[in-house]
Amino acid sequence: MQELVHHTIQKIQELFQKFNKVQELYLSKSFDFDGQFEAFLHEFLEYLKTKGNTTCESEVLKVMNMISTVKRGFNPVQMEKITNAKRELQWGFSFSAMESIHGLLTEMYNKEQKKLDEAEEILSGLIVSLYQNGFLDEDKVKDLNTIPKIEIFWNSLVNHNTQILGINKKLRLSMISEDLFLLIEKILLKLI
Repeated sequence: MQELVHHTIQKIQELFQKFNKVQELYLSKSFDFDGQFEAFLHEFLEYLKTKGNTTCESEVLKVMNMISTVKRGFNPVQMEKITNAKRELQWGFSFSAMESIHGLLTEMYNKEQKKLDEAEEILSGLIVSLYQNGFLDEDKVKDLNTIPKIEIFWNSLVNHNTQILGINKKLRLSMISEDLFLLIEKILLKLI
């Protein structure tokens, strides 16, 4: 089942906020860093499990295992027991882990945002075309001030125009109808 792209972006932004707090703890060399980073990794892992993103899930597990191995006193890169400077090595591996997690979050965010940007571009062109061809006017735009009204308007366009039906089908491959309605609302607000 597809999820609202707007909601996915919001959740990734929340994860970024929590991750930034963890990074601040790392920067200040706080004793809370280890516990907070571990808690964040568990939350991120659970989110990925609910999304069914096994590739990213595997990457997070790899990071968690690497840090756990270092905490137990073993260097997973050199494949030998850590004899001295264990804490420094753990901080180094934590830094590497944060880089990996940042990359995953950024990749996920960019992927979802790209869906919205492409859909907004397509819908903007369509709305302008409808406006230029007289299907939309100032009064109609002002009247489309709620999502239910936009939904009725959009569905009437889809049912009566094969080109718009094709656009709808293309956009629905990457998002749900509610995402489309929110984007149309955003575009219409710019026209008022």
